[in-house]
Amino acid sequence: MLIDLNRWDLNRLDSPLLRLPPELRNQIYELVLEVGQINVCFKKFEHWKARTHTNGQRYYETATPGGFFCRVLDRDQNPWSLPPASQYQRGMTLLSSVCRMLYKETALLPYSLNVWSFDSLSTMERYILKEKRLPRPQVRAIRVLYTKAVLPDRFDRSLVGLDVMLVQGGLRLTKVVDPHDPERRAKTWDISRW
Repeated sequence: MLIDLNRWDLNRLDSPLLRLPPELRNQIYELVLEVGQINVCFKKFEHWKARTHTNGQRYYETATPGGFFCRVLDRDQNPWSLPPASQYQRGMTLLSSVCRMLYKETALLPYSLNVWSFDSLSTMERYILKEKRLPRPQVRAIRVLYTKAVLPDRFDRSLVGLDVMLVQGGLRLTKVVDPHDPERRAKTWDISRW
């Protein structure tokens, strides 16, 4: 543990970035991490050829790996008007894994600075509610969501930080928060066109 504390101090003291005042670091983080819209997609595994192991058991070779991936779009781009994604991007940023200090300072920023969208409601439900691919603080950090339809109530507990829902077709739902509710659970939505 003593070695880890020494590394923490060395990073803090030796890194030109970490020696900057927090206000400047935050501006740099915003420039790097604010990319527009992060569109989360799910692609099924595609099998194309049956094979047989030496023990006689059959299996299929995978032509295209599947799973969750994301793609970066313009902030107001309609993700459902695009062809299916051909480029995969697995990680959000390399900043968070550099050191603990950068992780601590940047872990929530990709979620709060960008618009989020999912290729379908079922992908969103699987990603956030069923498989819990994001830790709770990161899900709660999502502020703006671009969606095909108004979200069902089952997302209310997870997306407590959601301030704006941009619904395909031009509706903008903006959260009106009760100032007497510190946990922001009591909410109504102001509906307008965008």
